[in-house]
Amino acid sequence: MKKENKVTIVEISPRDGLPAVRKSLSADNEVMFINKLSQAGFKKIECASFLHPRLLPRNYDAEKIIDGIKKQSGVTYVGLVPNEIGCRRALITQIDEILMLVATSDVFNKVTMGRTLKETVNKTLPAIFDATGKSGKSVRIYILTAFGCPYAGVISPEEVLQLVLKISYMGATEISLVDSTGMANPKKVKALIKSILDLNLNINLAVHFHNTRGTAIANCVAAYEAGIRIFDTSLGGMSGTPYGSMELDLGYWNVPTEDLVYLFEEMGIKTGIDFNLLLECVKIAEKFAGEPLPGHLLRANPNFSKTKVSENLKPPMHLDV
Repeated sequence: MKKENKVTIVEISPRDGLPAVRKSLSADNEVMFINKLSQAGFKKIECASFLHPRLLPRNYDAEKIIDGIKKQSGVTYVGLVPNEIGCRRALITQIDEILMLVATSDVFNKVTMGRTLKETVNKTLPAIFDATGKSGKSVRIYILTAFGCPYAGVISPEEVLQLVLKISYMGATEISLVDSTGMANPKKVKALIKSILDLNLNINLAVHFHNTRGTAIANCVAAYEAGIRIFDTSLGGMSGTPYGSMELDLGYWNVPTEDLVYLFEEMGIKTGIDFNLLLECVKIAEKFAGEPLPGHLLRANPNFSKTKVSENLKPPMHLDV
């Protein structure tokens, strides 16, 4: 895996970003958006949240969104669940994979999910693995606060490793290390990933960085160099507001998909994503948001190649000095 010169980009904006602008969107809008992402070449898309209705925008209908998708072969469609009830809701749809959250920090787990880390690991997760095991669905786990907690502070690598081991043995297909409040740095990223990969577990490992402190792209490169080949990103960086960040109706803390895709492709690392279709998706996301998103590529003229620059340059004027 480390030697492969290609990566998988997991697009999370339908699940994470769009609910923040959901007041102006219909389920049909979201279905169209997800179908467009499939056409652009994304192989994994986080599509919807099966949270309690009081935690989501009014009229949000995860079942309608998932059931409206025109599924593409080779694409994994993911749904977020908070507990066994949400999981069983998701399992009767055409969703392919279940996403569940757990934090290394006990206090963060209580704040975000209303239960202790022990309760999540010993009660909630086993119930979800039991339900998904009977249905044949795979399970993706976010490990929140993998690089630090806004309440508990530093999280030791040993705490993360122990949680990774437990989740792996339970049967997770994929674990994504989440930098919940942007506390990671490239040195810390490489050290933690090396420790996990050295365990030689039979599980896919991904990363999910927040740009709260401006280090997300650098951390992605460090993660790639350490052996990671799966990256969670969002068009334009669009997101809900992560815990520990300034509250806004629409956040921009995720890694902008288009920026990371461009960077990887320029480095000779294949993403399998059609760049022109990707930029069309970004334009749709900006239209939904009702304002420009902070990703750079729409305004950077990425097709202006070095060849064109050299062809258009005029000889400099002779100056007497």
